[in-house]
Amino acid sequence: MNPLLEQFVLEARDFLQGIGTELMALEADPANSERMTDLFRLVHTLKGNSGLFDFPVMTALLHAGEDLMDAVRDGRTPYGRELADLLLDAMDLVGSQIDEIDAHGILGNRTDAAAQRMAAALRQLIPARVVVEQAADAATAAQDEARWRTPVPALEQLDEAERMTVWRHAAAQVPLYRLLYAPDSDCFFKGEDPFHQMRQAPSLAWGAVHAPDWAPLAELDCYQCQLTFDGLLRCTEAEIQEHFRYVPEQIRLQALPLAALALPQGRQDGGPDFADFIAVARDLLAQDDYAALLAACDSMLDLCAADLWRASALRWLQLALQAEPVQQTLAATLVEALQAQELPAAIAAVPQSGPAGAAADASATPAAATRPGETAASAGIAAALSAEDKAVLDAIAATQARILSLPDDVGWLEGRLQGCATTLRAMLLQLGLPTATLEQACSASLMSHSNTPLAQWLENYLHAEDVAEAAPPAASGERASEEEVRFGRRAEDHVTSKVLKVDQVKVDRLMDLIGEMVVAKNSLPYLANRAENQFGVRELSREIKAQYAVINRIAEEMQDAIMQVRMMPVSFVFQRFPRMVRDISRKLGKEVELVLEGEETEADKNMVEMLADPLVHIVRNSLDHGLEAPDVRQQNGKPRQGRLLIRAAQEADRVVIEVIDDGRGIDPQAVRRKALEQGVIDSAQFERISDQEAINLVFAAGFSTAAQVSDLSGRGVGMDAVRNALEKVGGTVQLQSTVGVGTTIRLSLPLSMAVTNVMIIESDGQIFGVPMDSVVETVRLPMSHLRAIKQQQTVVLRGKIVPVMALNTLLAIDVAPQPNADGEVAALVVRLGGDHCALLVDNFREVVDVILKPLPGELARLRGYAGTALLGDGSVLMVLNPKELF
Repeated sequence: MNPLLEQFVLEARDFLQGIGTELMALEADPANSERMTDLFRLVHTLKGNSGLFDFPVMTALLHAGEDLMDAVRDGRTPYGRELADLLLDAMDLVGSQIDEIDAHGILGNRTDAAAQRMAAALRQLIPARVVVEQAADAATAAQDEARWRTPVPALEQLDEAERMTVWRHAAAQVPLYRLLYAPDSDCFFKGEDPFHQMRQAPSLAWGAVHAPDWAPLAELDCYQCQLTFDGLLRCTEAEIQEHFRYVPEQIRLQALPLAALALPQGRQDGGPDFADFIAVARDLLAQDDYAALLAACDSMLDLCAADLWRASALRWLQLALQAEPVQQTLAATLVEALQAQELPAAIAAVPQSGPAGAAADASATPAAATRPGETAASAGIAAALSAEDKAVLDAIAATQARILSLPDDVGWLEGRLQGCATTLRAMLLQLGLPTATLEQACSASLMSHSNTPLAQWLENYLHAEDVAEAAPPAASGERASEEEVRFGRRAEDHVTSKVLKVDQVKVDRLMDLIGEMVVAKNSLPYLANRAENQFGVRELSREIKAQYAVINRIAEEMQDAIMQVRMMPVSFVFQRFPRMVRDISRKLGKEVELVLEGEETEADKNMVEMLADPLVHIVRNSLDHGLEAPDVRQQNGKPRQGRLLIRAAQEADRVVIEVIDDGRGIDPQAVRRKALEQGVIDSAQFERISDQEAINLVFAAGFSTAAQVSDLSGRGVGMDAVRNALEKVGGTVQLQSTVGVGTTIRLSLPLSMAVTNVMIIESDGQIFGVPMDSVVETVRLPMSHLRAIKQQQTVVLRGKIVPVMALNTLLAIDVAPQPNADGEVAALVVRLGGDHCALLVDNFREVVDVILKPLPGELARLRGYAGTALLGDGSVLMVLNPKELF
């Protein structure tokens, strides 16, 4: 995929997200004209971009959406739920087209039919125009239909030599099509060149141009195309449709068999007797002796006058016998036709009116495109242009003024007005000026069939100090812009963008490098110790330590700076929920108010993307299980509309996401019974577990409280998947619920996983790492403080009973923890979900930043280890996973 197409895909996704956001916001506030304008601008820009990259199906769909938005903006169509649903579905279809382009670099025809149906559905919501516009549309439709009635010759009227030339250059395996191409009458004003378009048609074997009866010269409008192009093409229908993809409604196709060209012509009187030849030819065809039959044809042709019908049939018989493969059916048909001298019945004649095909409705005239961002100029022409540019501008405008001064009682006035408007529009666009006032003047001239409005605009334009004053009185609905455009602005005056888009791969590369730098930095303390203890160079050791402090500060600042580049707001995930909540709540027949808070909270890009699936599971559960139906809520004294709050915040070096609903809550007794039925707990646990422990059973694998399985829930994988996904990245999930009040689910995860902060501990002469996210505190415990409760050692810390386990025991090392000289053992208090546990080790060491690498191959099944890290001295550190040790 080329860089420009990659940029288009990237920007298209941003546009689609913006369009979805605006559509959802407008559903709550349909009278907000500013949002409607922003929405129209987004759709218009995306449509223009798709046209630049030659995606006509996508462009047509977006054009239909743009026209519908224009009708809403003008007050011709009310904005409602049905319209919003249809537009959202259309943008979903465009999104799938963008995905296909991103995956394959091209847009295939898989979505063509759906896009055409969607575009037609969008246009059905656009009301009829005013009477004058309807009359103009009807006139245009009648004119287009009249073009299809232009007489075209049947194939038998074509010169035999031309048809034989097409035959000789054809292959039996390649389809033959007759094409009629009737361009729009105003195609020249759209920058189209129909003659060039037809000349470039794929595998054009023959072509002709047909014209209607010309109007008198005085009434002829030379700016209107009145020609119909005719051609025979040897290619597939897909190739033809691709070539005429921008004007599919202007072509008609008819598939023809190759034999359709074999139409003998000539006089039918005179010539030799063909009875013996026909008898011999039948025998030779039966014997498949084509060489002998071809020789017999040559002999008969020598005896016939060239202008005889039978001579023509013999020539076609020769071609049928010389074809590869031999056209047996055609040869037999021609032999039989020699006796009756009649057109073979097997060869279909082409209607005089030309191909009849399922052409698109040519009467549909799309609404005129609106140019968002058009503004009035704030400086006079004389003050903004050089003398040379002013002279060129005056010359162009003066020429158009002379044309507009001609009498307007002529039949080609419309073409003249559009020609002048096109020239003036191109001049303004080239100079960076707006065209809104020109469009108003041109429309006024066309409606009144008079030169005056456009001529008056041009006169004011030539003499006014401000181009904005050149417009005639504004029509109703015209929107004045608040923005000003400088005429003749220099390129260096433009403000450059402060946003630089960088490929994520490059940022990840920087992150990897800073990780390597962190590892290299950690080697300096080891060097300092070796310099002092092994080589006795204390001064060098102090200098290394001093430089380490400087390098450590720079590395930390670099790491923080690169982390900021990778940071992205959680709104990237939150923005999908308004649409999802809207659709699911409507499907379930519930009324839900979604509230989003803290969308600006930032976290590492990988973390934010990882949040998507867990939050989807939680939100779906809240909508399906948590929030009640409106009638039930009303009976319980609650508002009919439920409230779902998704809130994000940063706490220290972690991101916290809370999903809160005011629904029915979770009944711990009901969860107990369901868990007992499904075998998640036994009867002893049923009686022993607390209410909070019962609620936490919803995280058990395969457990679901749903009475039946639906497409939303009931499979028992949702909350289990949430917990597993969070634990993989060092996150936690907590659930609190009160029956009849609601449920709160709290997700906590680190800001980033690029560099892991670990504490090094020592046990039995070996060192291990423990992630600092799991560490609560380190303490020295006198052996006398350890107490046994039911064969489990415990200790009282901060007024709470904390279980105690020796790391050696958990790792199957048959060595007891080593106390220090004061009889104290080192205890590392770690966090396990909502509980704490003291891990007995021999000693504590330093805290370092490491790059954590997962265990490879079969070692990955050792769930007690989170991975490995390389220390500054080159040794490998095994990093423990405390949650899997107990």
